[in-house]
Amino acid sequence: MTVATKPLPPHGSDARYKGNRTGTRPPCHCTRCTRGHRRADAQRELRRLRGERNLVPIGEVLPHIEMLRASGMSQTTIARQAGVSQAVISYITTGRNKTCQTEKARLILTVQPRRFTGNAERPAIGSIRRVRALYYLGHSRAAISTLSGLSVASISLLAEARWNVIDNRAATALAAACQELARTRGNNWKNQRRAVAEAWAPPAAWDDIDDPAAIPEWTGHCGTDRGFWVHSLHQLPMCPRCKAAHEAWLEEQAHLSAQELNQARFRARAAASHREADLAHDARELMRVSGLDVQLAAERLGVTRNHLQQVLLRHPETEAVAA
Repeated sequence: MTVATKPLPPHGSDARYKGNRTGTRPPCHCTRCTRGHRRADAQRELRRLRGERNLVPIGEVLPHIEMLRASGMSQTTIARQAGVSQAVISYITTGRNKTCQTEKARLILTVQPRRFTGNAERPAIGSIRRVRALYYLGHSRAAISTLSGLSVASISLLAEARWNVIDNRAATALAAACQELARTRGNNWKNQRRAVAEAWAPPAAWDDIDDPAAIPEWTGHCGTDRGFWVHSLHQLPMCPRCKAAHEAWLEEQAHLSAQELNQARFRARAAASHREADLAHDARELMRVSGLDVQLAAERLGVTRNHLQQVLLRHPETEAVAA
């Protein structure tokens, strides 16, 4: 078996000048490396004179690395983004080192979560949600495959959540295809029926579709009894949070008679219906009078952009109202 060798640090760097302790990377004292070593020494001396620490405890860096790992980034990806060796990340996470160089710690802390480059592997959760969202809109596997460049078999495996990770280039291509196809509806009723039966959310229900902790927001009130009635009124797949909220509401009304319970249900249903219609009306008036787009109108009305878009679709403007 061939073991991959790590690339040498570039000429002119302090690491190339020093080599390593094991002797597998001999030191280089060429003119460029010597100059780089002197420059590094001068920078360390300047930091010492300014009172800056040359070493910081790993406790100042480890939580950030753990957050990056939780977002799906591998140690290799984190190291590449920070511009440090993978060994630095590994030594910190395993506790082999108790301190970290200040400059390297600063570089690691600048890395943002879910930033994948090249062909690095990333969690497949966002790609799975995108395929399922396109199924909800009635798009076929062939249509998704054509735009994304992924095979039809790969689309099926993603829809069934058979993959835990996916390479970054494929995920990026699929995200671009989803953005394009989300503007229209397809005519594959089989995929659409499956998505409804499985309660797969449409693209607009996600604020951050790549966030593993994200929860789809179907109604703008998911997790409440009002959300339950919005689901029912517009024949949307019932999400578990709204179902649980309605069951809790029923338990709270257990003391009511059958007639009183029916009246309470009617009031809750009517409130949910009027609330959405009023929101759609207010948003259109705001955009018409103030010239705001959907994003700014949503911020002004205190709702998310995705929710406002869904409300506008569920309550289209009639010709009489427009006139």
